Amino acid sequence: MSKNKPKSLSQLVGDPSSAIGRLASTARDKQSFVDHIRNGLTPELAEVVMHCSVEENGILMVRTASSAWAARLQYETEKLLELARDVHPETTSVRVRVAYPED
Repeated sequence: MSKNKPKSLSQLVGDPSSAIGRLASTARDKQSFVDHIRNGLTPELAEVVMHCSVEENGILMVRTASSAWAARLQYETEKLLELARDVHPETTSVRVRVAYPED
């Protein structure tokens, strides 16, 4: 019989040395970044930012709900860049894309 007792999910998620713990930490960091971007925008624009992340090449990729909102967010490029650099100083530019483009 094994000496290892099963761990609860909350123990695994809370353990930074476990794979699930590292994954949970990464997810929290990503959500925190999205929240930071949204908090710096008007409520109307914050609502349509579905996801954002800084890619390895320094580009802030912002995903939004529609092409109309993507066009509107393009006018906020400087603000988005400033917000992204608060957390990721290596950010060099912004791209806004539709999250689920229609076929």
